[in-house]
Amino acid sequence: MRRRTRATAVAAALSVMLLTGSAMASASPAKPAVRPCTTGNVSFYFGGYSYGLGHRSFDLTLLAHDGITCSLSDTPLITLNSPPDQTDKIPVTVNGRGGTLVLRPDSPLHTTIAYSVPDAPENKAQVNGLQLAMPDGSSRATSFLFPGTTDIYKGGVYITSWTTGIGLGQEEQR
Repeated sequence: MRRRTRATAVAAALSVMLLTGSAMASASPAKPAVRPCTTGNVSFYFGGYSYGLGHRSFDLTLLAHDGITCSLSDTPLITLNSPPDQTDKIPVTVNGRGGTLVLRPDSPLHTTIAYSVPDAPENKAQVNGLQLAMPDGSSRATSFLFPGTTDIYKGGVYITSWTTGIGLGQEEQR
């Protein structure tokens, strides 16, 4: 009988320790989720304009405002606008793996927008605006690199996935 009482007491003590340990483990603070970016959280800049005989490209960089950390899909949320008299939509091909990137003031996001120039008037499309949408549904519109209308090949525009880091090509995917 004495052994049974002792074994019961040991088992009860162990179960109390296990319950206390699991309660303490679940009470540890969870890592806060990074909120989605809004247009009010970021500034964006153009740069890296490159041109050849038939190809053009430029970089678009997003930079979080001081003290802001937010998340964004690695697939750029960019649409293009054309003049009202152009009825055909401009095809946009967007690269991305479906990941999520974290944007911080010390780690901007970069994408490259590439297009071709038309080789004949019948192959011409016109672009006069670029719109950047954020995960919360807010958006910001600006010129397509230069003010006014830009002639591009009607095949459309290619946009790379966002990459993050101080220099182009330094990815930091989470």
